[in-house]
Amino acid sequence: MIVELISTGSELLLGDTINTNAAWLAREFNRLGYSVTHQTTIGDNSQRMCDSFITAAGRADIVVSTGGLGPTQGDITRDSLAIAVGSELVKNEMARCEVEEFFKKRKREVPPASEREMMALPDSTILHNSCGVAPGIAYYDEATETTFILLPGPPAEMKAVYTETVVPYLQQHFGNQGVVLSERYAVYGYRELVLENMFMDLVKSQSNPTIAFLIKNGYIELRITAHGESKTAAELLLAPWKKYIEERIPTDRRRSLTDNIEETVAKALLVRQGTVATAESCTAGLVGKRLTNLPGSSAYFMGGILSYSNDVKARLLEVPEEMLVEYGAVSEQVAKAMAEGTRRSVGTTYGISTTGIAGPGGGTAEKPVGLVWFGVSGPNGTRAFRNDFIGNRESIRQSAAEYALHCLLVYMQEERK
Repeated sequence: MIVELISTGSELLLGDTINTNAAWLAREFNRLGYSVTHQTTIGDNSQRMCDSFITAAGRADIVVSTGGLGPTQGDITRDSLAIAVGSELVKNEMARCEVEEFFKKRKREVPPASEREMMALPDSTILHNSCGVAPGIAYYDEATETTFILLPGPPAEMKAVYTETVVPYLQQHFGNQGVVLSERYAVYGYRELVLENMFMDLVKSQSNPTIAFLIKNGYIELRITAHGESKTAAELLLAPWKKYIEERIPTDRRRSLTDNIEETVAKALLVRQGTVATAESCTAGLVGKRLTNLPGSSAYFMGGILSYSNDVKARLLEVPEEMLVEYGAVSEQVAKAMAEGTRRSVGTTYGISTTGIAGPGGGTAEKPVGLVWFGVSGPNGTRAFRNDFIGNRESIRQSAAEYALHCLLVYMQEERK
């Protein structure tokens, strides 16, 4: 079945609030086998909201809106839907009980304005809101054969209503829609077009499963998605495509996105009872931050040195000054020396380093903006890795921090060979 999501609120259009609701709902509906084909964002304007409901009803089986169910004059989602379907709002007994119960538990009188939250279209189903005042509303419009589901805007309330009430409603009225299952991989060291060409046969033949390439900081996300009647059926569809990915992309260029990279690195270090220290130049602490994102990271992360200047590289990491002069700070040789220096200084199993040109200035023909060298030092010696990132200063730095952790993983994986 086709779903359209409508997000309401001028704050979304102004950029004051990030629309996390749409992303969350899209994932949840797709997980249940529904196809989210359109997303619309509109401000607090009754005519535009009404037009959006009418347009959505012409192309979707289920229209889900978030926001505009509160007690203020600006909360106009109910009113706009009533106009769109040619109906009117009436006080709903179940909605009245929901609102009154909320204030009763808090030993407060119901404010007169909250009577707006008791209104609904005739024959609506009221969706319990365990986290807030305004209940959600489900309404089936016979004229358009469309089900409208109105959810509150605050994310915690929206998620509670969806999880506790909407999902059972969907199962009761629409039954099993099958299962949508995705396998996601982080692929390192390839440009998007190169990766697409490697899988052009799948790109051209895709139907079910489908394949997509998404640019992320430091890697390309390769995602294959299948829709089956059950989880087992979807897994059977994905199996040959997973094999293609494993055959075409070397192990040291990919990892499953089942876990994030911080979790994967942490597991690898803990299994080895290993410790790590950082030496960061262009990333200025971002690698250390990533390594300490998880609780308990003190078991493996010992510390780091922010060696932004050549002077600090020489004094604290003992990078030879003649090396800095001959090869420059952004070089294979210096990256290795930095990794060795921090490992030696902090006394850890592994040392990792970053040195590069984040821009926007400072690049040359030989060393362009985006060039970053990485060093990893450990029991099996020292290795250097290179990558050339594109983007602005922030995206280059974030990409470099991601890639540094990937380099550490590759080094540890090769220890077993």
